[in-house]
Amino acid sequence: MDGVIEVNPGRVETLYSSGMELPYVEFGQAEPALKLVHGGEEYWYYKTLPLKGYGAVLARYVRELGVDGKKPLLARFRPGENFSTSSHWDRIYIYATGVTPIGAGKK
Repeated sequence: MDGVIEVNPGRVETLYSSGMELPYVEFGQAEPALKLVHGGEEYWYYKTLPLKGYGAVLARYVRELGVDGKKPLLARFRPGENFSTSSHWDRIYIYATGVTPIGAGKK
């Protein structure tokens, strides 16, 4: 996973989970990126969850980010050319503002 994807505001939808309304974008067969840029803000990769059963833990992670003043942006990258079609690769990716990028060390 590397690179940056600029998110078109028109592609952002709302995902309803555990009583929360979360910004969500679905990509076709794009490869997951380390950073998404949306609305002039940088959202760095934070965590990924399997699509099946993500609702059980997603709320906890999003609330933790909110307590720290970080904003989440959820993404889904469809399996296809870049991934195996196995459900193992069908995941929800959590990106957030203010998180330390992978490989950048702790703040």
